[in-house]
Parts: sequence; C-alpha cells; structure tokens
Amino acid sequence: MYTGAALLWLLCFNATAQQHIGKKESDQLSRYSTAAKLLVDEDADFKTGKAPAEWDNETAIILAQKSTFGFDKKDPARGKRIGRNSWNTPLTPGVSGSGGNDAETKVVVEERQRHKILLKDKQAVDRFSTLYFRLAAEGDAFAARIVKPDGATQRITLSDAERVDNVSLVPALFKSVTDERISATYQPDYYKIAVLDLAEGDILEYELVNYNTQLYNANAGYKEFEPVYYLCNRELPVVKQVLQVVTADDKYSLCSKSFKGAPVFAQTGDKNVYRWEDNNRAAQSGLHFVNRFIEEPSVKFQVAYARSSNAGFVWLKDAADPQKNLTTDELAEKVKNYWFQSIQSGDYAAGLKDGVQNTAKDIYKYLKQKGITEMQADEYIRKAYYCIRAKTLYNNWSDYAFARVLSALLDLRKIPHEIVATPSNQLSEAETIAFSQELKWLVRCNDKYYANPNKHGNPEDLPAEVNGNLAFRFAYNDAKTVAVTDNLPMSDTLNSSLYATVRVKLQPQENGGAKATVDKAVELKGPVKDAVMDDMLALTPFMESDFRNYDGVGMWDDLDPAARIKAMQDYNLEKKDWKDEKTRMMKELADHFYSVPVSDYTAFRLTQDGRSYRKNSLKYEETLVLDSMLTNTGNDFLVPLPLLTGRDAELKKEEDKRTIQADVKYPQTLDYTIVCFIPIGHLPAGLEEMEKSIHNQAGSFEVDAHIENNDLFVHVRRVFTRNAYSPRQWPQVKELVNAAYNFSQSKILFKTY
Repeated sequence: MYTGAALLWLLCFNATAQQHIGKKESDQLSRYSTAAKLLVDEDADFKTGKAPAEWDNETAIILAQKSTFGFDKKDPARGKRIGRNSWNTPLTPGVSGSGGNDAETKVVVEERQRHKILLKDKQAVDRFSTLYFRLAAEGDAFAARIVKPDGATQRITLSDAERVDNVSLVPALFKSVTDERISATYQPDYYKIAVLDLAEGDILEYELVNYNTQLYNANAGYKEFEPVYYLCNRELPVVKQVLQVVTADDKYSLCSKSFKGAPVFAQTGDKNVYRWEDNNRAAQSGLHFVNRFIEEPSVKFQVAYARSSNAGFVWLKDAADPQKNLTTDELAEKVKNYWFQSIQSGDYAAGLKDGVQNTAKDIYKYLKQKGITEMQADEYIRKAYYCIRAKTLYNNWSDYAFARVLSALLDLRKIPHEIVATPSNQLSEAETIAFSQELKWLVRCNDKYYANPNKHGNPEDLPAEVNGNLAFRFAYNDAKTVAVTDNLPMSDTLNSSLYATVRVKLQPQENGGAKATVDKAVELKGPVKDAVMDDMLALTPFMESDFRNYDGVGMWDDLDPAARIKAMQDYNLEKKDWKDEKTRMMKELADHFYSVPVSDYTAFRLTQDGRSYRKNSLKYEETLVLDSMLTNTGNDFLVPLPLLTGRDAELKKEEDKRTIQADVKYPQTLDYTIVCFIPIGHLPAGLEEMEKSIHNQAGSFEVDAHIENNDLFVHVRRVFTRNAYSPRQWPQVKELVNAAYNFSQSKILFKTY
C-alpha cells in the first residue's frame, strides 16, 4: 500500500504517453453523451431571431447560449473522477478519520452548457476549427454539430480526438464555471478535435455536461455552495443568454446580486427552477487592464440548503440579504460576528475531514512529538503552517477553515494574534460583498500575515488578490472587541518580480531564414511567481521534499523494505512519463508566449520550486528552438530579438482616454537580459536608437543595448509600482505600455562588414 506523498503522485498523475483518445474513453464518452440527450432541438431558447444590425461586421455571433446548474445530485454513478486525476485523498501528517458520511456531505453539481454560434468570416472559422471537451468525471459528456446555410446538419465525430497537453490553455468557452481551478495537482483530461468541414456562414452548435464535486464535512443540515460569478459581456456578442438553476426541492434557495444594469434572477412557475435571461449583449470591450467583475455588468449567485426551516443563517439572513450594499462599519461588524458564530454554517470547515478542533489537535500532537511546540514562536508558526499545507495540497480548504485551524494552533501555544478578513480584489469591492465565501481570511501575528497556503504558499506570503486591500481585523478570542479597519500591505517591486537571462544563437538556414536556439533561465518571486506557479510545477515531483518543512519523514519511510522498493520503481516509471508530458505541455506554453513558431522544445529543468521559507523564489531553465528569426535584406539581416520578452499589449486608438481604473493586478518588475552571439562577419547597428529610459509616477521602462566581446547584450526592464491606477494616472501607464509594445515589435539590423 502506498501512503502519504507516494499515494498522491502514483494516483494523482496516472500519466500515459497516449495522446489519441482510447477506446475505453471513447466508449465512455459515447455512453455518457447518449444518456445526457444533448442538442435537443425542442429547446425554445435556441429558436433565436436575427442579430442586431450593428453586429454585421463582427467575426462571429453567439446566437444563443444556456448554462443550467443542477445542485446536490445524489446519483453515486456521477462525478467520480476518471483519467489522470482519478485519485483519492492520501494520508498526511495528523490526519484522522473522515469525520462524516460521504453520502451526506458530498455534493455533485451538474453543469450543462449549450452554445449556438454563427461563424461570419475566415477568422471565426479558424478560431473554432478546434473544439475541446473534458472527460474527467463519470457522466462528463459532449456533442457538436455543424448547421450549413441550407439547413443541412453534420454531426461531428469525436473518435479521432487527442488529449490536450496543457489544460490551462483550453478556451473558456469550453470550460464549466463550477469546476475546480486548474492547478499543479488538478490537471483533468481535456481532449481536442479538429473540425474540417467548417465554412463561413455555418452555425456551430455544441453542448457539454460536466459533473463537479464539492464536499461539506461540517454540517450536513446546512450548506452554502460555492458562489458562481458570471459576466454579461462575453468574448463574442450574444443575442440570447440564459442561466438556469435547478434545485432538488424547497429546502434549497437561491441568493443573487446583479451589478451595473445586469438582469436579475426570477423564480419560474416551477418553484425549484430559477432563471436569468439577457438579450442583445455586445462583446467584451477591447480595453486592456480591466478588472471585469468590478467594472462591467455581472451577476453572482449562490445556492443554500437548509434541512430545517429553523436553521441558523449566520451570514445570509434571507434571499434578499445579498442584494443590499454594506457600509464599512456594517461589514466590519458582520465579519466579526461571522467569526464567532459561524459554527452553524455548512462551509466554515470546507476541506477539513474532522472539524476545526480535532484537526488542530491532531496537528498539534504531531508537532509536539517532533519537539516543534518547544521552538521559538516564529519557527513554531512556520512549521505549523507547512503542516497545514501538507493537507491543503490534497484538500481544498476554504480560507476560513485555514484561519480557524492556524488560530487554534496558535491558541494551543498561547500565542496572541488577530484575525483579518478582506474581499478578493479581483471579484468584489468591500461594499458589494454578498456571500461569506467572498472573504479572504488571514491570521496576523507579530505584524506578519499568514494566508491560506493552498498548494504552494509560504509563511508571510500575501496573495495578489489581497494586496493593499481594505481589511478588517480583530482579536481572535474576544467577541466584544471592535474590529479595526485598515489596509493590508502592498507587495513591492523587488519581491514581485521576474528576472530572466535569455541566451540566443542564430542558425542560418539554406532558404535564407534562420532558426534560433534559446537557453532561458528564469527566477520569479511573489505574485509574479504565483501567476505561473501551477503551470511550472505541473507534471513535476515538486513535493518530494515537502516533509522537510515540518520535520516529517521521507516519502517512503513509512513503508516496509519490500513495499518501498516496489513503490520507488513504480514512481520512477511514472516520472519518465511526466518528463515527456511536461515537455509537450511547456511547448504549448511557449507557442502561446512567443509570436513566432516554436519548432522544438528540448528541455525543461526545475531548479528551485519556490515552496520553502528560505528558498521562496521559483527558478527554472528551458531550451527551445524558434523559427522565422531572420529576415534577409541583401547581405544584411534583421532579427526580432525583442520578441523574446513575450507579447506586449497593443493599445488601440479608443484607449487614449480612460474612465475606469487600469488594473495590472500587482506591483511588478519584469527584467530580461538577452545575450545574442553575433554571427561571424556581422555587427549590430542602430543600438543607440533602441535604448530607452522612461520614468514616471506609474513606473519605468528601460532598454540598454551594448556589445561585449562577441555578444550583443539587450537589457529590458519594466516596472509597475502599483496594482491599479486611476483614470488620472492613465497617461503615465499608457506611456510605459506603448514603449514596451513598440520595443517588442522592433528588429535589430546585423550589417555585413
């Protein structure tokens, strides 16, 4: 039997070199899709009228789309994970029993999406010539068809589908919104299928069904499901869009809040069905740096379950409660009351297997056995934090559950501390919070902040979504205390950074062009690191040494010798498969990053995973080959070296003026040093014209170019000093963004001598 970390990796990534969909998977998909009765023509919502005339020049139009959510499905044959994520929770330090009845606490959400899209030009045909579908849970289904202008219908066969290497790049139009976030430990199987018969004027229809599981181990009699957030403006203009929530019985209720003119939910004639409808909605604006859930029309909703009508509603008083905006003082008081009363809530311990107190006692017992409880307070907190992370890596603890457990562990050591609550700055402003799950909970001790580690967090890390936020803090153990309102610290540009050294060697080709071999070494810190962490660590054995952070045993130390040898053999075989899969995954990322073709991706090397307190930066190296890196001009040639810093935003004319704030998510420094071996017989020209030095209140953009020995050095540095800028500050931001884009489009002339 494999235990601990071993079980996670041997079951979590059951990797296979197979890319083509297998017969077993194809048969499952066919069976599930038949049972789901997809693309039923009788649905009145898909008998749509004509699109508005102002959309005549659009590349594609969504004629109709509908998302239906069924909460608390009891069918045991639905929702079980299959494919490379078919793993159960492993044993980790301090974990005791399950602490509940799975039938009572397991919730399966059925999400059904149907889309009907008119393709008006070649760009749209190219965009939808590849379709994507998930096959990661029992019951997942997908079907697609083409409707020709004369009404003829062609069903799209899925038997030639291939597995997607990098699921983070699957377009949002093919993903369910209630699915777990893609992470290093959650890489569900997605497949893609090429559609060969698409043409301008065709209508593409497809429908998917995904089953997504949520667990509520604390209180089976009262549950608040994860909120769903929905933007009215989509990637394409929409003639008609519908959200429909179906509940099992009258013990369920729907609470919702609409913003900036978005429609509201209405209960239908069937009192267990709630419906939201929106018509003739334009596509998302082309503005860059927009925090869409703050600035654009949207709706958010949550389903709550109360077995008894006398259930104690802690955060939600009634269905109308979320629709009210709160003053700062009202929210501060509500947050504090929730902390001291939320034992009644069905979400307060989401992710825990045995409740707050038992979980904390088990961890404390483990820490005491290791002598950690006798250490200095800071060291005790760090090791307790990493012991918690050993569990959040496998179970999706809510931020509240994390704060509760860490607070209990500090209390067991009699360490004074405070509780901090703040909204996510990517989803809600303080006054518009509607649901308790919108709050991010932290622990503050000795002027240091501790946030939910989730998969990769370190002590004292502040996630980007809480940077500089308005927050409420109060003593953890005194219900009479007055909550203090202040702002959380903002990450600085030194600790939110990317430093990359990119070495380039040009390889002229017989056809006159050139390939470029690129060796890249990268170091990332803070929120910049967090943004790419899951992609970099996926399909790597990143947690092999996690046990050292909390003085634990090794991956195999709890196995007898024979089992240890067998486990290590199986594990090493799996790692060989990960290496191949990781290479394919990283090539897809590189294709997305660079504006020229990546003809070969040779190697990826993770040199530091950034998941320890003293080595908290992520470091990796990669080697790849780029095509189309040279344009001949007689005996001279042009090389687009600046594109090695990635794609930069191109601002449109209509973005000259701005009425909403520009959101760059977090302060950041992006620093690239490009080192290009100068081809024999050539010298780079015009380097002085390339150099830039722009400094303003928003940040800076600098370029330095010079020759050392036989190498051309191009140093590029871009800094944003804040996470968001007011419309008044937009001209300074625009100056930096335009300078970065213009540089990225430039080429260096190598002249013959």
